[in-house]
Amino acid sequence: MKDKTIRNKLSAFFPILLVACLIMAPITACNPLETSGYFGPEGQGEALIKSERTGLQALSDIPYYQVNIEVDFDGGSYKGSAKIDYVNLEQTVLESLYFRLFPNGGGIYGSGFLKVESVMVDGEEAITVLSTGDSVMEVVLTEELSMGESIEIELDFNGKTSGEAEMDYGIHNTMGGVMTLSGWYPILVVYDDEGWNLNPVTNIGDSVYSDTAYYDIELIADRDLKLASTGVIIEKEDTDDEQIKYRMTSGPSRDFFIVLGRDFEVLSTEYDGTSISAYYLTGHKDSAKKTLDIAKGALETFNKKFGKYPYTEMDLVELPVDRSIGIEFPGIMLIGTPVFGNGIFTSHEIAHQWWYNLVGNDVLDEPWLDEALTSYSSIIYFEYNTPEPEHQGVLDYFESEYKNNLEAGKDDMVTGSLDYFEELGGSHYYQIVYVKGALFFDALRETVGDEIFFNALQDYFGQYKYGIASSEDLLDLFEEVSGVQLDDLYQEWLYGK
Repeated sequence: MKDKTIRNKLSAFFPILLVACLIMAPITACNPLETSGYFGPEGQGEALIKSERTGLQALSDIPYYQVNIEVDFDGGSYKGSAKIDYVNLEQTVLESLYFRLFPNGGGIYGSGFLKVESVMVDGEEAITVLSTGDSVMEVVLTEELSMGESIEIELDFNGKTSGEAEMDYGIHNTMGGVMTLSGWYPILVVYDDEGWNLNPVTNIGDSVYSDTAYYDIELIADRDLKLASTGVIIEKEDTDDEQIKYRMTSGPSRDFFIVLGRDFEVLSTEYDGTSISAYYLTGHKDSAKKTLDIAKGALETFNKKFGKYPYTEMDLVELPVDRSIGIEFPGIMLIGTPVFGNGIFTSHEIAHQWWYNLVGNDVLDEPWLDEALTSYSSIIYFEYNTPEPEHQGVLDYFESEYKNNLEAGKDDMVTGSLDYFEELGGSHYYQIVYVKGALFFDALRETVGDEIFFNALQDYFGQYKYGIASSEDLLDLFEEVSGVQLDDLYQEWLYGK
């Protein structure tokens, strides 16, 4: 079980803080668009629908990244600087902070790199130590940082993406006229009851386990590039005849992802205050239309069944890769060309906005917690958006895959770590975590009934939104809401082999 630190409880404090704000201050003082500091850094509210903006005051002390990046698209490289305001929300004194430099770890990031040139802490040069294949950077603090104390970290960095011929995930890559930037900046490591999470980069699954933060990004790129990213563009200006400078803010976000391409075309629609855009490559307009229809239906269904999507934008981007058919990032998803417009993969990645970005979890120790739930969320999408035979066909597919795996003698525990599954291979990981894990949620729903099942998911979303949840948090919540002892079901589906 992960330690329920202050950051995990922030969302629970929100109703109390909001009432205090409304009683003790004029209405304008509670508008995060017009204030800063306690009520959220300037401009962050623009990434959120109006009903979500007053919630920023409950997240006043989460990390705040101000990052500048200049992209050399043709060279597949970039350089930048960052200033990070950090408050120690842990229930311990910290002597160091740790940052992930994901591109240095290989694996799903390919053969690019991220190099930090200098680090300053509160204006003084800091000692740094690299480890874990240079994918972890320790920043040694000159003074201990007590709980509630804050510091400012400044970094200069540069990086290079993988090239055309590389068979990585395509997430820190330049190929096919598209540049994708995941892990392009140093990101703070999560501290929990295990200490600092310094796991190596993996060859399967996801490697980004991170706390929610605010991002304020300034990007300089060539004028002829189309940009999609986490958050929203709040400023745009010419720097010269060839380049444009963008300023983007994220609202509370697990990460910040950027994609640039010369050949993208865009279709957009809107649902319930959120603009949905499909970025597609030449000749794939029909797939983009299907993608928008799926996204709109998924957003409507998940808003009703799980909780409100808080952001004003949702972007789905076609990516010309084969290995990674779908990858989620906050507010933006990559869908591989072979499955662009496919309902199963598209709805799965959209569901990750609830189960990964908004409700976080340790994707390395407990990958099933988001992946199994997003797989079942895809089934829920089909249930409420397609004719019954199509929905049943999707469920039948999952059941058939699981049956075949059982007959092959390859059953396994759903709750294994990513390291555990990496040794056994990506196919086994998929069959157990995605397929068997999804069927666990179907069995759970059948056991407790629809009303209790969705009430429990809504409670889970409400309690851990912007925080980090554990398997125990979710499983205990289902027992609490249902009033039913579910250990036998959990043992059968999650822990049995």
